[in-house]
Amino acid sequence: MDMDETLESRTADETRPREADPTGLSGWIQKLGESGMPVFAHTARDISLVSDSSDSGAAELSRVVLQDAAMTAKLLRVANSPIFNPMGMSISTVSRAVVVLGFQEVRSICLSIAVVESMLKGKQKQHVIEEMARSFHAAVQARSFARKRKDTSPEEVFIATLLCHLGDMAFWAFAGEAAQKMDRAIQQRPGEASDKLQHDVLGFRFRDLTLGLSKEWKLGQLLDQSLQGETDKNPRAGNVALGYELAMAAEKGWDTPEVSKLVERLAENLYLPVEDVEKLVKTNAEEAANTAAFYGADKASDQIPVPGEKKSTWATGDGVAVEVPVFLEPDPMLQLGILRELSALMESKPDFNSVLEMVLEGMYRGIGMDRTLFALRTPDHHLLVGRYALGAGNEQLRRKFQFETVAGKTNLFSRVIEARQAVWAGEGDDAEIEQLLTPQVRELSQGAGFFVTPIEIRGKVIGVFYADRQPSCRPLDEDSFASFKHFAQQGNLALAYLSGG
Repeated sequence: MDMDETLESRTADETRPREADPTGLSGWIQKLGESGMPVFAHTARDISLVSDSSDSGAAELSRVVLQDAAMTAKLLRVANSPIFNPMGMSISTVSRAVVVLGFQEVRSICLSIAVVESMLKGKQKQHVIEEMARSFHAAVQARSFARKRKDTSPEEVFIATLLCHLGDMAFWAFAGEAAQKMDRAIQQRPGEASDKLQHDVLGFRFRDLTLGLSKEWKLGQLLDQSLQGETDKNPRAGNVALGYELAMAAEKGWDTPEVSKLVERLAENLYLPVEDVEKLVKTNAEEAANTAAFYGADKASDQIPVPGEKKSTWATGDGVAVEVPVFLEPDPMLQLGILRELSALMESKPDFNSVLEMVLEGMYRGIGMDRTLFALRTPDHHLLVGRYALGAGNEQLRRKFQFETVAGKTNLFSRVIEARQAVWAGEGDDAEIEQLLTPQVRELSQGAGFFVTPIEIRGKVIGVFYADRQPSCRPLDEDSFASFKHFAQQGNLALAYLSGG
């Protein structure tokens, strides 16, 4: 593009009418969901709706995370940090992270990553950073109080506190001219109560915006209760409020009367000596600064008031967000690490789903396949149906994977089950394989090559593993095929062990 074209393009951008800011609370909720934070809204809703009440919960959470390569990389970075993994256990897969850290911890980490990633892309960054620092500090404090009270899910308290001012952060990040108007009002009316100022300028409070977003995106009952002020009825909501109060007070100094009064209140609530609580909250502040840094919110970390400013020297990287290519390259060391974790997983006697998820993740991230899938035979052995899938367009692949495996309906997948051998299809040099690539099979792979291998337990084929690089159009190779078969073999051994075979 030459200079005239560049100037013409820039002029067009400057003269293009800006999208008007919405009016009213419902308008802002819609704007943030549709144009400001659609990715966060989708991710947060998916993660929040995953339940750990069944064996499939961990597998569902893993699939949500693995749909986002950047989220996967950041989760593993945080999971291997000294804060979350003080014993230094190697964690190379999302599946392993769930086993080592626990379901609630991993869900908490993922939602935190989503918050940081979404907010730091917005404008008015100084306001966003201030709110994020306060939120991380409050969340770590509240989680600590919950643990002292033997809460069954302190991570839920952490997330509710972290998101307690989501509306504030979202407004500053994506409000445009309305944010500038609010900023001017703050400067012109110093000392005025923020709730009144927000209502005068916008017609609603940031708290109302957060509550509206929470209900719209289903961020959790505890967050809703905290925003509605149900702290007397619910001690868990009380932890959220106390965490935020302390974070606010500490910004004026740890030696202020406000902090001293709060420490005394906390000592009564936690049934602990004042001296112990004072030490606890100061330790929490340092942990909060380190936690924010590991999530990639370095500037927010710097604004958390740490007593004496003695922050940990743990390495946090260069503060630049980890960028992961959409299509992953083969990583032999990662393959080895995942295979080791698969062996270690057997010691905890995992469920069937956990093994399948780890094998699929090894094929996807370790071998560098674009799509991986496990298909299960129906009890009558008439159909082979997609059960789990990872990678680009995983759900579409899973839904399309449905093939008959009865006599007279010969296709490549039925032949793989019959012959009990792995196949590399699509090379064009095997006439028998080419004949088995029916129109339905070719439609699934869209003409690209793929790997498929049977899963056999106690002498019976229960399904197949499938993998391809169709979305990226990258070629397959011998090393990848060998690794694919190796992962399948290890998966077979693990499943046979679980079944007692």
